[in-house]
Amino acid sequence: MEVVAEGLWALADYEEKKGEIGKAVKCLEAIFQSSVSFFPIIEIKTRLRIATLLLNHSHNHNHAKSLLERSKLLLKSIPSCFELKFFSFWCCYI
Repeated sequence: MEVVAEGLWALADYEEKKGEIGKAVKCLEAIFQSSVSFFPIIEIKTRLRIATLLLNHSHNHNHAKSLLERSKLLLKSIPSCFELKFFSFWCCYI
């Protein structure tokens, strides 16, 4: 199922480059609406990506913060992924 997530990430990148931020967020949120569960790392990366889009292109900082907080909780159970951990904590303080 990682291929599906990668495809949706690529589609979100394409929509973001076109300036369609709402469509990019919808592509990423489709991963959460799937009836199939993904690995936690995919959920974490997706949440961080949505939070980044919201922080950069909207005023919806509360939603971005909740996505970052959930990412941090999921990252606590993973012993590695230091780059993602740093990014999730860094975004909370900007």
